[in-house]
Amino acid sequence: MAGGKPRGPYAKSAAQRENILRAARRVFARLGYNGSSMRGIAEEAGMTFPGLRHHFATKDELLIAVLAQRDQEHSAQQADAHGRDWLEALASLLEQVLGEPAITEIFTTVSAEAVRRDHPAHQFFVNRYERIRGEFVQELTCASAEGSPVSASPEQTAILVAAVMDGIQLQWLLDQSVDAKGAFAEFVRLLRTAGPRRP
Repeated sequence: MAGGKPRGPYAKSAAQRENILRAARRVFARLGYNGSSMRGIAEEAGMTFPGLRHHFATKDELLIAVLAQRDQEHSAQQADAHGRDWLEALASLLEQVLGEPAITEIFTTVSAEAVRRDHPAHQFFVNRYERIRGEFVQELTCASAEGSPVSASPEQTAILVAAVMDGIQLQWLLDQSVDAKGAFAEFVRLLRTAGPRRP
């Protein structure tokens, strides 16, 4: 049926892929990326190693799929937050991200390594930051139209929001006494109380 859920072998393949991603996420969380193996993930998923390789040829490819799934989950959770409610919703998202420290550590480590153009995840992160900056600009523009402008242009503020969120995560991973949630709340307050940008 057009527009319906996948059926037959397509549905089975999608379900198996989802099973693999859940298993990989559990293994990465327990052992980290370097401590994990494709054979271990296959065992966790209850399938053969060749069966896993049918869906994901390499561990790098599997990692990128896990990170993409994580982004999709976060986007879905933020789907109902727009305009002036959006920045507050980001604080809840940050709290959730910090609740999954092993995956957050992998994300932070790989994103730094991916600055190399030959890194397998390089294009994933280039595309990711381009996408989230665009989404941030849209929500900040909407907030301004609702009477909640920030102190910089939406384009500049979008870069700052992404940088602060990722930077707070890095500092918290290094030292969990850092008040990540409080720091982000103060950042949002500063954005809103500094007054609109002057021409």
